[in-house]
Amino acid sequence: MADISNALAARQGPGGSTFAIHSLLGHEVGETLDLLAAAGLRKGLFWLHDYAGLCAGYHLMRDDALDCGAPPAGSAACRICVFGPARDLHLSAHHRLFRALDLTLVAPSQAALDTWSAAPDAPAPAAVRVHPHARLVPTGRFAEAGEGPLTVAFIGIPSAYKGWPVFTELAARFRNDSRYRFVRLASGVAPEAYAEHIEVAVSIDSPRAMRQALEAAGVDIAVLWSLGRETFSFSAYEAVVAGAAILTGPDSGNIAAFTRAGGHGLVLPDEASLFAQFESGDVRRLSRALRRPELYDLVFSGMSVDLLEALS
Repeated sequence: MADISNALAARQGPGGSTFAIHSLLGHEVGETLDLLAAAGLRKGLFWLHDYAGLCAGYHLMRDDALDCGAPPAGSAACRICVFGPARDLHLSAHHRLFRALDLTLVAPSQAALDTWSAAPDAPAPAAVRVHPHARLVPTGRFAEAGEGPLTVAFIGIPSAYKGWPVFTELAARFRNDSRYRFVRLASGVAPEAYAEHIEVAVSIDSPRAMRQALEAAGVDIAVLWSLGRETFSFSAYEAVVAGAAILTGPDSGNIAAFTRAGGHGLVLPDEASLFAQFESGDVRRLSRALRRPELYDLVFSGMSVDLLEALS
């Protein structure tokens, strides 16, 4: 870090430079401040991609299992968690960073900013800004009505945090039910999946690969049962862009907020309600044939570049 600081000090420009911090995990605050000082920088952005600024358990899940909502550090609700004992040190480091710098906190969603603002121990930024990573643009086109069983998809990484165990249980329970077809769209086959695998690899050369795959598969519903508060969800946006409805739970952060605000599906109170939707068949009201959803283009933001003028 000292070598990087020396290099930056030697290359200082005439001014107008800025910086963005995306995460301090793996970095020491004192060294980070020394580096920025060497570069002559004090005013910049702090991105709220997750909640590492509030706790080392950056999903805000007690023992990485249940949503906690960032209770006060030192409280009984915090101390019983595996991340509790180290949280004081973690928070003090971030408070030091925010006191030393002129930071604009940038949240990719209002839901993420609300979670940060409600935390009693959150560091105080100089300013706040909501700047989504992408936005929906109507195309005037509507999804074609599908035929056959209701196609239900899981998108992306098969992790517990993303709700993979919930989806696999759902697919296993209804795998012989002719009303439903279960698929998983991602790169690489996942174990223990009662779902058809559809290979999808998003890349710089093919940024819309997921949307194209969702449309080609005629996906009616995306089950996005995240167990922690997502600050933003490309999977949610990609699902809606391709005409799929969303099924999610109450603790999924911006997935739930996005779904409610746009009428893009259902936010269910618990897993029992999710399974009941399939048992009764009520979930089929979300089919493409009945909804005839509008299709969208997904326009990506310029991230920090969009905010440079506000920092100057």
